[in-house]
Amino acid sequence: MHFLTHNTNALSGLSLDDEKSSYVSHTVVDATETSNKILEIIFEYALNKFGDTTEQLAAGRPKFLSVIDQFVMEGTQVEMCLPAFPFKSANKVYKVFGILPDKAEELALGRLNSMCIRIGEVYPPGAKLIIISDGLVYNGIPDRDTWAYGEAIRTMAVQKGFNHIAFSRLRDLVDFPLPEKLDEIIYVANATNFRRFLFNRYGNDNLDIEHEIATNPDTKMTYLGYRRFLESDLRYIFPLGKARSNHSYKRDVKYLAKQMLIRGYAFAGAVKSAFPTHLRLSIHQSTGERKVSMSLLDTKTGFTTPWHCSVALMADGEWISAAMGDFKKDPQLEIVCEDGRPSYFRQKPCELHEPTDGEQPVSNGTVSKRPNGHSARLDSNTEEVVEKHVEVINEKVQHQSSISTISCLDEGEE
Repeated sequence: MHFLTHNTNALSGLSLDDEKSSYVSHTVVDATETSNKILEIIFEYALNKFGDTTEQLAAGRPKFLSVIDQFVMEGTQVEMCLPAFPFKSANKVYKVFGILPDKAEELALGRLNSMCIRIGEVYPPGAKLIIISDGLVYNGIPDRDTWAYGEAIRTMAVQKGFNHIAFSRLRDLVDFPLPEKLDEIIYVANATNFRRFLFNRYGNDNLDIEHEIATNPDTKMTYLGYRRFLESDLRYIFPLGKARSNHSYKRDVKYLAKQMLIRGYAFAGAVKSAFPTHLRLSIHQSTGERKVSMSLLDTKTGFTTPWHCSVALMADGEWISAAMGDFKKDPQLEIVCEDGRPSYFRQKPCELHEPTDGEQPVSNGTVSKRPNGHSARLDSNTEEVVEKHVEVINEKVQHQSSISTISCLDEGEE
């Protein structure tokens, strides 16, 4: 191994067995120290929205170190896997701009890539993160949209130079004949086959999901997370009315969340089978004993997954995350387009009141609350809100690749 070395001079005069023993002992010490440095870097990117974060990270430390130790002892690249980036939220009315990745995904991928770069600074073989999209597992989104999202995010990773990020393909998880090169039609045609094979191979007909929720803390936290985002994702698809009360809507959401758990159990089995030695990362809150829960967006709000929200760049350089509709309500934010479509929000520049003799320069604005609870002085001379659909915006920008800025919109769908 090239990365770990030992002092051969110190071993002179020892028997061969003693020399081997001393080498192994020294190697283990070095590996443990390096593995700890690697894990501490990963923990800096962990989910930190809860009061028990420290305890959760400590709970899985022995297991995570044992996984990292194997790579360090062999002097090979640290391999991690993360089921994530399935598709954009179904709620295109209030939560996200459309079906394609935007600045939120770019920030998330950049954050994960930076984590790998930092690992390489303390461990020369470096690190690689494989993203495993679970979009086809939960087929509430059209398979064509899932394909479009996946292809666009792969293109984004290449264009932005996120070289430490890789993406798995269907053939990595299932063992049935597929063409070497997938295109949209072949992908969509095999989507149902993929789901059928996955559930037949890794599903458990005897799984008592009610019992799992009641007795498994990890399962319960994932279940509660599913319920939260499903309630907001589906409210415009299944609106309340005479035929659907709030009570029945929440009851049905609970049912859907449990069905997602059942599918998730099968998908987790496939991931474990395909990537048995990888360090397992997760986007879900967990006990921290078996996987490292990650925060993909470095913001202060509860929106930590880019496919469930939009992002805004404040005047002080801070990125914040919230539902698209929340940002639209703030007249001090404007939409920025990239590649001919809306990508993120940006705080408008403050206009300074010109001081007269004896006055101090002050901002001629009002205080506007950020979605994360922080305040900022903002310009009060705002433009009239443009009430147009995003398709109209796309025609105006004429598919320019350069960034253009437009006012807040009433609609955010593609």
